[in-house]
Amino acid sequence: MSGRVLNKIALITGGASGIGLATAKLMAAEGARVIIADINEVAGSHVAKEIGGMFYALDVSDESAWMNIMENIAAEYPCLDILVNNAGTLTLERGETGVTDAVTRAVDVNLFAPWQLVAGFLPGLLRKRGKVVNVSSLFALVNAPYVAAYAASKRALSAYSDVLRMQYRGQLDVVTVYPGFIDTAIHLPAQRVGLSVKRLVTFMWGDRTLLSLEEKLDAAADGLVRACQKDGLRNRGLTFMGTLAMYTARIAPSVVDAFIALRLRTLTRGGHLALKPELIE
Repeated sequence: MSGRVLNKIALITGGASGIGLATAKLMAAEGARVIIADINEVAGSHVAKEIGGMFYALDVSDESAWMNIMENIAAEYPCLDILVNNAGTLTLERGETGVTDAVTRAVDVNLFAPWQLVAGFLPGLLRKRGKVVNVSSLFALVNAPYVAAYAASKRALSAYSDVLRMQYRGQLDVVTVYPGFIDTAIHLPAQRVGLSVKRLVTFMWGDRTLLSLEEKLDAAADGLVRACQKDGLRNRGLTFMGTLAMYTARIAPSVVDAFIALRLRTLTRGGHLALKPELIE
């Protein structure tokens, strides 16, 4: 390993599974001292032991838990070098759904928790001229049905990053990363109602896969570590295809909307997707 983050102190939320887990392992292998915060205490403790890091049980929607973890980490490490706000949750809503407890939790986890954690660790990050990496999503740029709370909170997180970057220009590095489809458990709620994002991004002819826009977990984790390493970044995809999708969505949003709508209709008529919005609670 090249030691891209050698001796850096890094906190990764949601580090017990998915891209957070893969990133925690890679950063540890690259020489970082990794702190994992996750709601899954069993998995998080196991990962921390495996990589020689630290673990704190954290439900990022619980404000009192934020305060406790910030105090505990500050006692061990007064200043972070890197804060990776990766923890996230995806919920589904029909158009007639109001602001339910699930919607509120999604906004708490995806937006307010990163906001609060940045505020708490900011003095130390500024002293180290550190880095904040906010993990948004292509859903912040690319529209899809039934993901209003997730998309809105991730888009708001991107705006928060932009303001933070401007406000602390030259003192703090702030980068927003936009993962595309990575086959992790966060997509299970969509799969349960027939919205298979994996099928949406996989183009087939018969039984043959012609093109897949899926981002592999290891490649995405490598992209996230690069985002932690390089200075002066603003918005970044995690892979080449992810970066291409990010810029396409920014430059031609109406074209992307039309393409996704066509793709949904084609897959549904062909029997490859069977959306069941009545299953959304």
